[in-house]
Amino acid sequence: MKKSLKYYLIISLLVLSVSSCDSDRIDAQPISVTENDFFTNNVEFELTVISAYATLTDYYFFRGNNFLHEIYHMRGDDITEDRGNRAAFELFAGLTASNDKVSYYFERTYRMIQRCNVIIEKSETIDTSGFEDPALVQKNRGEALFLRGLAYFNLFNLYKSAPLVTERISERDKVNTPPSEGTQLLDQAILDFAEAESLLPETWSSENMGRATRNAATGFLLKSLVFRGDYSGNTADYTKAISLFNTISRQLTDAYTDNFSVYEVNNEESLFEFQSGRPPGGLSNAYLQNDGAWRGVESMAAYWGFYDTGNNPSNNNIGGQTWKVTEKLFSMYGDDPRIAFFIDGDRYFTKYGKAPFDVPATSFMPTSLNNPRILRYADLILLTAEAIVKTGGSTGDAIELVNRVRKRARDWAESIEFSSGLPADYSTAETDPQKVLKWIMDERFVELCGEENMRFNDLKRWDAKGDISLQNWGGGIEHFSTDLSATMQFEYPKHLLLPIPQSEMDRNAAFINNNPGY
Repeated sequence: MKKSLKYYLIISLLVLSVSSCDSDRIDAQPISVTENDFFTNNVEFELTVISAYATLTDYYFFRGNNFLHEIYHMRGDDITEDRGNRAAFELFAGLTASNDKVSYYFERTYRMIQRCNVIIEKSETIDTSGFEDPALVQKNRGEALFLRGLAYFNLFNLYKSAPLVTERISERDKVNTPPSEGTQLLDQAILDFAEAESLLPETWSSENMGRATRNAATGFLLKSLVFRGDYSGNTADYTKAISLFNTISRQLTDAYTDNFSVYEVNNEESLFEFQSGRPPGGLSNAYLQNDGAWRGVESMAAYWGFYDTGNNPSNNNIGGQTWKVTEKLFSMYGDDPRIAFFIDGDRYFTKYGKAPFDVPATSFMPTSLNNPRILRYADLILLTAEAIVKTGGSTGDAIELVNRVRKRARDWAESIEFSSGLPADYSTAETDPQKVLKWIMDERFVELCGEENMRFNDLKRWDAKGDISLQNWGGGIEHFSTDLSATMQFEYPKHLLLPIPQSEMDRNAAFINNNPGY
């Protein structure tokens, strides 16, 4: 990022030197800089890729106290709050197409898609024979495909009918892209992840830690296939997901808390995470080219104040309240160490903000160097177990996978002398697929509690598959289990999706109707 800033500063100074010259030099030819002068070497290609990664920052930074976090966390039945500051998402109250967060997320995601489309196009059209490392360009293409796949996976789950744009838009008559239909966005994510899987390396060097790898693409391909299987009813997607599982070279960490500690970022369980800044130990942030102390950009940072009760001096909760686990979750699994360890007071949840696992950013902003884990291996283990059940496979095999996750939790808890609520293994002799599926669903409830874009996405796809029904869900403990006293305003199926932003409805002539109910 700083290196690209240097390019822009040089160009700007050259332009200024021409525009401010003496009158006898007014006939000098202007300096013409076009994209044809760029993409001439590996460094310039890399800079463009880093600009695509950098757009992820908009999802996690605190935006001047105007957070996006409630989009990811507040619409399920695992996390709640008690002040009403996030009622549009906690209670689905007054959620409209003009909501700033709905619009901002949408716009920033398409900014990333456009940058990825440029990289993909250039990887096909630029002559790289003179590059120092022509093969690196194909890895860069893989990174762009991965990020675009991630964007469309999220757009499907949040908006579903958002436009599908797979080529660079450079002409005015192509800006009115029609709404997508069915699983088109998810279909594209699967295509992107599949190609990325064939192009990305197994690992990057330590100074490039955090860039997308083959494991990351395979993991998201697996996840996307299970999701599409639920929405389409095509069991072939589950079968393909199961076959991918054993190709992933990741493993569970010994300590559950390593997945939420700044000291254990990019660990053996993580497949992809947002690089919040320079972690303890001094390794660079791959998203910050030549990162250093310049106006705070030494850290992209992420905001975790919602998971801090104030007992951790590392974090500043300018968000206004600490989030809580719901009474529903607490009554079912409050003694499970994966919940109980992080509880502070009245169900306040410190999963990312608990001292000593968090470290503040060195910039002036009240943010953290702790990386949001976007995809981790435990998620994929449980998704694979679910796919086995849904293809009519061995319930014993599915249970063995669930027990791997439970054993890790149990062993970790015992290692820190945490003896209550230890999750025991389920019997592998159980043959009732519905009972085993319920075990898997509940295990995801506990293991992934409060993690990004998890619970509500799960609830929605299970509803689509017919595993559960979200119709008539209210705010009581048996459903969303909110701590707020105001009335839950969830409407089915309206609130399964966010609205297409009003700005897009006004701008895009191909959009006549918004998502149902908006």
